[in-house]
Amino acid sequence: MHAVRITRTALAAALFTAISSGVLAADGTFSGTAQGIASPVTVTVTVQNGKVTEVKADTSGETPGYGRDIAGKMSERILVKGSSGVDGVTGATVTSNAVRAAAEAALRAAGLSQAQSAKLTPGTFEGTARGAKSDVHMTIEVSPEGRIRIADVKAGDTEYVSETAIREVSRRIEAEQSLAVDAVTGATLTSRAVTEAAGRAIAAAGGNPADWRVRAPASAPVEAAPEEADIVVVGGGAAGMLAALAAKTDDALSGKANNLRVVLLETKGYLGGDLAICGGYIASYSGSFLNRAAGHDIDGRTVAAASKAMRTPEAAAMLNDGLAERVVDATGFVMERLVAQGVRIAPEDATLGAVRTPYFEDGVMHYAVARTTHAVTGYRSMDQGYDDTTGSPWVASGIAKLVMDAGVDVRLETTADDVILENGAAAGVVASDGKTRRTIRAKAVILATGYSGLDPESVDMFYPNLRGVTRTGGAGVTSFAPKWVIRQGGEAALNPASSTMLGYDSVIGLDGPEAMIYRDLQIPWVDRHGRRFMSEAGHPTISRLTAESKGKLPAIEVIPGNGHSVAEVMKLDGMAAFMIIDSESPAAGMLERLKASNLAWSADTLEELAQKAGIDDPAAFAETIRRYNADAAAGKDSVFGTPAANMTPVVKAPFHAVRVTAVNTIANVTAWADDDMTILSGPKAKGAKRYEHLYGAGGAIGNAITNAGLGAHNATSLASGALAGIAARRDVMNR
Repeated sequence: MHAVRITRTALAAALFTAISSGVLAADGTFSGTAQGIASPVTVTVTVQNGKVTEVKADTSGETPGYGRDIAGKMSERILVKGSSGVDGVTGATVTSNAVRAAAEAALRAAGLSQAQSAKLTPGTFEGTARGAKSDVHMTIEVSPEGRIRIADVKAGDTEYVSETAIREVSRRIEAEQSLAVDAVTGATLTSRAVTEAAGRAIAAAGGNPADWRVRAPASAPVEAAPEEADIVVVGGGAAGMLAALAAKTDDALSGKANNLRVVLLETKGYLGGDLAICGGYIASYSGSFLNRAAGHDIDGRTVAAASKAMRTPEAAAMLNDGLAERVVDATGFVMERLVAQGVRIAPEDATLGAVRTPYFEDGVMHYAVARTTHAVTGYRSMDQGYDDTTGSPWVASGIAKLVMDAGVDVRLETTADDVILENGAAAGVVASDGKTRRTIRAKAVILATGYSGLDPESVDMFYPNLRGVTRTGGAGVTSFAPKWVIRQGGEAALNPASSTMLGYDSVIGLDGPEAMIYRDLQIPWVDRHGRRFMSEAGHPTISRLTAESKGKLPAIEVIPGNGHSVAEVMKLDGMAAFMIIDSESPAAGMLERLKASNLAWSADTLEELAQKAGIDDPAAFAETIRRYNADAAAGKDSVFGTPAANMTPVVKAPFHAVRVTAVNTIANVTAWADDDMTILSGPKAKGAKRYEHLYGAGGAIGNAITNAGLGAHNATSLASGALAGIAARRDVMNR
């Protein structure tokens, strides 16, 4: 519940009137709306007898960890101070600004504020704000009429994704002469950094950014005229892009366009989905230059069998063996065709991957995987012991270019609300871009909507045990395919297992050098009450390059976890813990990005550190650390029996707390697919019906995806997308 109401009629300091301005406030309820980090933010004030008695802020649409939970604090501050001029909440700057702007608009509507809009000074002005990974610097030019033009924007956020956000948000600000513009879906933090930098430049020009953040309440989409297409692809991630490319070209993925009209709908503001922001791993099981460079091929039948051996019996029974084998065997062909047309994957990226499975005598399946490089820095994931967004933006943008060059009609920031069925067969979709809603009739539809989301509805329907877990990646994914099947009276494919691991938040996730803090360091962990809850010895499961591979073909080894359990963290309030270090820790020098994201804090005393981090019992926390230090000095952990060699005392100020939480990368609820990629109403063994002319690809049809090892998800998504696009094209052309 994020719409928070604060009422303190008995507190005189919280009541304010318009007497000072000479204007009588009208009784009633008044609202204002401003643009937040991910959604409009509304503040409602109630006035009785000329006094404000209630303030209610609604931040429920904001990003978890970046503003969703600040409604209560901000409402109380506004009520107590008697104006919108209150301090914001640390780590939630954009949402705080939106609450203040919305409150000011509501107070003006009530006659309780006479603040006037400030006129901008002509000239050139600059502003800076923090993006997802870097500062965003903006230069604006103000005309004599007070209009702004964005002259320049510089940033260092994720390539391709941030470029889209910077271009589109800057265009929207200029066109609307407002900061109350929509973010680019999937690039929220960069989008909002652009608006914040613009706001600071406007402030430098003498303006009041709050005036520029106010927006009218959202209106319902307008019904638009229907359209006709041959094939509609829903979802523009790895699978959707390949489905659209294969549908619009030929079996060879040649790039030579056919005469079919193919429409691709993508919720985000860019194509590529998680492929654009992942660690850059892409597998190829057989038949490509990558396999030749690695000296290793493995066929689909073996991969499918090895994948099933890794799973629970229930999950193993879900796999469509024949279809999964076809998908795996197509990965090498798809990689060859993409690279032949300029997609950036090289033989030098070849690495021998590894995944643990009891199918093999030594317990390990090996396969070829590309560790693609960052085009600027040359970094490959694992080179220095951690994953990062490496070559993935260039791979995604390269495939996106092929899709657009082929003539696919790409609709960004557009969702499919429904699939139209006629006589049990797909006949089109209902699509919405937020402003318009229209029917697109089609002869075939491909669902490439990804694995299931962790949106509230999906969690309630499929994964109540993941309520409170932070999703990293998968922006905009809402389990469309399985939900649609269920709405038709069918049955989803539910794999109760999910990829839930330790990480930081929805943006930093589990990548980057900061991962070493929870992975490698054996330091005290406490809950939000300041108490330890497990032994900190050991480590989670680790994938790393083998020492023997240096100077040779790089090879990955998987070290099973023996500590730092995400299961223990998931038992805690808020599914989060605090890792505690001192100034001599090797992690002390890598906290800048975490602090900018409100995930790390520093203080000269333990009690002050607890207050800054939000640990609710500073005295208990300080005692916990003192006892831990004493046990380490005595050579024995009196609480959990942790060996002294696995304990790191926290002695030298300043002290630091780092928040770690449970994050999820993949939740496995999908639709079922038949041997030819056609979506089914449930398991084939139960006599499920086929939805003719409706195909699935990628994570949307989990019974076709083996997903065994780093890079497997990307590879099988690309391959299954190509197979689905080919199937849909043949279907349409044969009718």
